[in-house]
Amino acid sequence: MTRKAATRMRVAVLSSIFPIMLCALLFWPLLSLGLQSLTDPQGEITFAMYRDVLFSKQYRQSFTNTFFLSLLSTIVALIVCIPAGIYIEGEHGRDRKLLAVALTIPLSLPGIVIGFFVIITFGFTGVVPKLIELITGKRALAFAYTFYGMLLGYVYFQIPRVVLTIRGAVANISQDVLDSAKTLGASTFQTYMHVILPTLKPSIISAVCLSMATGFGAFGTAATLSRGYRVVPLEIATAFTENFQPKLAGAMSIILVLLTTLMLYGINQLAYYGRSRQSVED
Repeated sequence: MTRKAATRMRVAVLSSIFPIMLCALLFWPLLSLGLQSLTDPQGEITFAMYRDVLFSKQYRQSFTNTFFLSLLSTIVALIVCIPAGIYIEGEHGRDRKLLAVALTIPLSLPGIVIGFFVIITFGFTGVVPKLIELITGKRALAFAYTFYGMLLGYVYFQIPRVVLTIRGAVANISQDVLDSAKTLGASTFQTYMHVILPTLKPSIISAVCLSMATGFGAFGTAATLSRGYRVVPLEIATAFTENFQPKLAGAMSIILVLLTTLMLYGINQLAYYGRSRQSVED
């Protein structure tokens, strides 16, 4: 075998690894779930499970809850992480390093632990409600098991993913560009709005996609903090483990995958449309 043929073979083998893994770990499980959810006990094709999910008030509400939790937690995470990422990647200092470590710690924590943090801080006997009771005589801000408690847990879970994405883009912004903006008389706010944010736009879109997808699939945090406020991963787990309805769990899983895929595709298309429109205007 010639060296050129051997090189082509190695390239072909290495190039086939990713498609094989994708089929084995994604497409085949999805196909199995889809086939299982579409067959009735007699082995005939039916969409009964999908109708049950789509026309059930309980499941529709769960999908709505999941969407709003993911959306709001993503927005809050962006508000926190964009300025933080810019600050961390500025001039070197110990405080910046400490902030970078503090914001990335949740990345190593499971969702259940994050849920416990919220309970310890804002539960009925949490630190904050008890402190307020000591000061005012009335307990307040005990919202751990409400929508706001779950939102806080989701935000805490999203922050490290968003800040790491933003930091990577901020590090690539040329200092010469910022100095040029200042030389031309741009204020700090103008530099932020017209130079930094447009440069960060692709990374912000990537962070939104990552955060939304993570929010749709979050389970541990929701399982810890949910008290009647249901999200889709909890419904899937309940259908499969407690009620032993694998077909129903499969139908919800397929719908969740389709919705997440359409949502991420839509975000990327909007970004592409924005870039195309900006190119035409320029």
